[in-house]
Amino acid sequence: MTGSDDGRRVTFETAGETLYVRDVLEDERLALRFDREPDPRPALTDLFALPVDRAVSFEAESVSIPAYSLVSVRESGGEFVADLTDDLTLPRGSYCFDVVGVTKAFVRAVDVEVSATGMADGGAVEIEFDGSTTVTVGGRSLHTRPEATMTVPDDPHALMTAVSALGSSIAEQSPERSWPTLRGYPPRIERGDELDVPERLETPDTGVEIAVPATYADVYRIAPLAYYLGSTVVSGTDPEIRLETGYVEPLPTEGVALERRVSEVLGTTLFLDSLARTEGYVPSERYEYEAVGGDLPFYPPNLADRSTSDRLMEYLEVDPETIGPSLPDWPTTAVLRPGPSGMELLGHLAHLLAPIRVRGSPVTGTASGPDDRGRAADPDPPIAAGTSPSLAVAEGTPSPDDAPLPTGTAALSVAGYENGLSRSRPTKGDLRVAFAADSDERARVIERAMTEPEPPDGVDAWEVSVRPTREEFRGLLADPSVGLCLCSLPTDGSRVACADGVVDVADLETVPTTTAFEHAGRVAPAAASVEVGSLGSIAVDGALGASRLRTLVGLLATATPLAASVALARVREVTDVRLAGDPSVIAVTPERAGAQGVVRIRSVSETEHAVSWRSLPSVDARVGTEYHPLFEWADTVPELIGADREGPRPLSTAEVLELVPEPDSVVDLNGTVVFERDETSEADVRRSARRALAERSTPPEDGVSVGFDEG
Repeated sequence: MTGSDDGRRVTFETAGETLYVRDVLEDERLALRFDREPDPRPALTDLFALPVDRAVSFEAESVSIPAYSLVSVRESGGEFVADLTDDLTLPRGSYCFDVVGVTKAFVRAVDVEVSATGMADGGAVEIEFDGSTTVTVGGRSLHTRPEATMTVPDDPHALMTAVSALGSSIAEQSPERSWPTLRGYPPRIERGDELDVPERLETPDTGVEIAVPATYADVYRIAPLAYYLGSTVVSGTDPEIRLETGYVEPLPTEGVALERRVSEVLGTTLFLDSLARTEGYVPSERYEYEAVGGDLPFYPPNLADRSTSDRLMEYLEVDPETIGPSLPDWPTTAVLRPGPSGMELLGHLAHLLAPIRVRGSPVTGTASGPDDRGRAADPDPPIAAGTSPSLAVAEGTPSPDDAPLPTGTAALSVAGYENGLSRSRPTKGDLRVAFAADSDERARVIERAMTEPEPPDGVDAWEVSVRPTREEFRGLLADPSVGLCLCSLPTDGSRVACADGVVDVADLETVPTTTAFEHAGRVAPAAASVEVGSLGSIAVDGALGASRLRTLVGLLATATPLAASVALARVREVTDVRLAGDPSVIAVTPERAGAQGVVRIRSVSETEHAVSWRSLPSVDARVGTEYHPLFEWADTVPELIGADREGPRPLSTAEVLELVPEPDSVVDLNGTVVFERDETSEADVRRSARRALAERSTPPEDGVSVGFDEG
């Protein structure tokens, strides 16, 4: 085998007739088998219309692309031709085969006729040319993790330099950057003694500067926008966006107003970029055009080839109220302290394009004393808080200083995001759930939740441990086959009471990827679980009844984001709840990539039911991705993830029943989450309609799987 690893994102290796496209960042290799042993030589990346990190050329007459890859055909200029789902012949021309497998690869051939087999049979894709030709193979890293780490001292000016390099992960600065897959994962930031930005992290040259006062608070507020625009961040007395055209866009000086305007500009830019790309790499019709296209002063695709500055000048002329109702939800809004402790979160938050607010004291300080019920305080107040549009915080923007955190708020930490980069999750359908119960009575509630009528969708196996010893409890959490653990044992801060003493979650070495704690009172046990390895965790003040417990488990098991699961299970109707980790994290890996959706059914009579739907953005399904629901009763076109849609007409009861096994959506029927395993009948739907109509008002939008008995 030949090959080299010279610090680049992509390298090429050969073994016999196989060329391996190696994604160094992901530690994955895509095998492309040719009709002869490749003799690769460096090639220009500019030969490809789509961005690539590296390219090589050699002679070949055919290529075999492995199964489980998606292959599409483009003309050499990037114009989409077809997906290779069926056998295909192409007339003489210049083509580029776009391959998505364990990494991203492109196979380019010029002046050839093509014969190709499709992917329909699940086997390899075979592509033959009409003779030996020069083949150019390009590779682009999927870039789902940071490429490097920047060290930043406690100095806002140094932080400005680091934030200016966050956009080094973005593959290109055209409107295509609105696709999350072209934005890449920004580099990490860690606190240190001296500024160190690795040389390969080049500050993008986009002709855009953002000036703000040299304070942590203001640099935090503009960081996600600076990342998306590839902006250089500089110190300035008055906040403003400066374009290479000479245009200057003033920004508010007051903190809350600055946050609001920055979020507005970021939302506008991403949204209009997503419209400008619709005739680009992935052509699509878009629902949003129907809503706002006629009100825009320009045709967005006409701006696709303009510079970032030129596009921004056009975008900034658009009244925010014109596009406001069509903007998708961001999965997370972060609230950082105004000191240096939050800088290590910036790369992770920029990856999500999470709007940033700044509240609270600069440092975490020390824990407060016990609360009015004698419970221990959270041992370490969080460095940041987070909120989700799925789980609104009634008190407004929370502060990391709030003790306890307001219900619905998440404690954010660097550990939660880093755990997501290093740990794998169970696959949907393979989730094993473990319960730790404090009494036989609680165990019976759990058993009822998991057996009536049977375990909810997505759960493969479950078990209950009643009053476990410390050793048994540690063993339960350390079991690698357990993906979700719900603990009903008494807690005091991060300590959990077992039959023979106390276990401090903060001292554990291994925990499941997702955890939940009842009787918590504060976020402490959930936050400690994330610090030692969980991706996300839930802290419930009280205890959940069987129906809510079953619904919460089923939602988590079917890849519904953490906050949305809590909201749909209506947990806050019975008790306060707090989260740890990003509120948009998911507990399992979906069988197919994409976003989870919520389909809401609201009965207008016993036989007619209004329908709406919404896709749920998450740490996996990030803003800018398109969501295309396929319903037999509606002609749908793609929409941005996080958008809300209303159905074109009411559904019949039979059509409602057809929705229940919807594989990528949660069905909420009149406030009740309906799982496929519930075996819902027409009689159930009629009873649900009668109950909803009798209440004389629309029930809460988020539901719980409780069955449909009249009583």
